[in-house]
Amino acid sequence: MDSLQAPGFGIAFILGLILVLGNVMAITSIRLAMQGRITPDTMAGIRTNATRATPETWDAAHTAAWPWALVLNGLGAIGSIAVMVTGNSVGPFLAAAGFTVVCTIAGALAQIIVGHRAATRVLKR
Repeated sequence: MDSLQAPGFGIAFILGLILVLGNVMAITSIRLAMQGRITPDTMAGIRTNATRATPETWDAAHTAAWPWALVLNGLGAIGSIAVMVTGNSVGPFLAAAGFTVVCTIAGALAQIIVGHRAATRVLKR
């Protein structure tokens, strides 16, 4: 890692800010959909054919996805704070950024998969 350079505080702060905002938005959108403030006819939420089929499938999808969003995107939000403060050292910055990106992507995929499966179960009743 001798040839690698740290990104610096400014770039690390901007990247961390983008990641924390994305993770917080993911958590917030699931929560708002559970509360009925985001509906299937909007552009937010878990949007598959099964989740948008009925209000019951919409609610089931977001309720099932909530724990996944809270844990994975919550860890992503915490990791993004670590990204912000480790900009002056290469190793910790790369570890924090990698962890945060993995949590963010895992959160998005888990929400889609779990939400779609919950909505499909409701449709099959």
